[in-house]
Amino acid sequence: EVGDINLLPVSGDDVSSVVLDYENTINSPKEFFHPDSEALFRFTGASHDDADMVYVAEEIVLFGVRPCDTAALGYLDKVFSGDFEDELYLKRRDKSVVITLGCTECHNGCFCTSTGTGPFLESGFDIQLVPVATRYVVYTGSDKGSAFIERYGKYFKSAKAVDKRDAELAVLKAAKCPPKFSSDKVYDRLSSGKVHGDLWKDVASRCQSCGSCLFICPTCYCFTVYDNERPDGEKTRCRQWDACYFRGFTRMAGGADPVGSGEGMAKRKYNHKLWHDKDRFGISGCVGCGRCNESCVGNVNWLENIIRIEKS
Repeated sequence: EVGDINLLPVSGDDVSSVVLDYENTINSPKEFFHPDSEALFRFTGASHDDADMVYVAEEIVLFGVRPCDTAALGYLDKVFSGDFEDELYLKRRDKSVVITLGCTECHNGCFCTSTGTGPFLESGFDIQLVPVATRYVVYTGSDKGSAFIERYGKYFKSAKAVDKRDAELAVLKAAKCPPKFSSDKVYDRLSSGKVHGDLWKDVASRCQSCGSCLFICPTCYCFTVYDNERPDGEKTRCRQWDACYFRGFTRMAGGADPVGSGEGMAKRKYNHKLWHDKDRFGISGCVGCGRCNESCVGNVNWLENIIRIEKS
């Protein structure tokens, strides 16, 4: 759309709008499983005894998803299947097949080699395509992926030895993209509290608290919940994306705010994604897609700041 590449629905045989030569899409797959706004259930009484779940989950195939975004879905799977399972998210994921399109070259705005989420994935995908000349070598990584290949077998043919060799060479070539920082070193600096406060002041001085970096991020999942009431008394419990850079995000009763300043919000965000997520889920909350840098109106460069943390 107008020069931008987006993940959008395609139906029927018209694939004229499908583009496969791109760095990454503006939006991420997150919105197909964790929408920006959705109704959870409807009710009339105060006790919610008559609650009627609002559930929409159709079979969907996401095609051409970059490895970093597929890795982001793996992260969200951990978030929404933890101690409190998110039924809507998990049902949508269960009805989906994600076809990953590997990257054969380094992209300027990305840093997946630093986060271990590309340019190709070793696991965590349903189907992964390796571009080789005018064809794709297809790998399956899940039962859903294998079932999809079997179901639509007429569109695939067995790979020859030369196909496998060319695919392996393409993967090895792409893997030579040098990492831009060490995620382990960044973790060590943050967890040991050795990052100088000037960094947080710098981020806070330029951040506009607009939330764009968080809404466009493929792993940010925070939301708020509210009720809409109709004149006839029927209420709808809804949830909507929220952002930790919004001033009211951590405000409590009486106006108390444990985070407070912009410096505190900046520090919490970096600690959360690059330190706390590793402790909690075993993986970083950043997959190196670079979208936040593209969207920031205050020119806060996430990648440059991570490198500053590493060198602090």
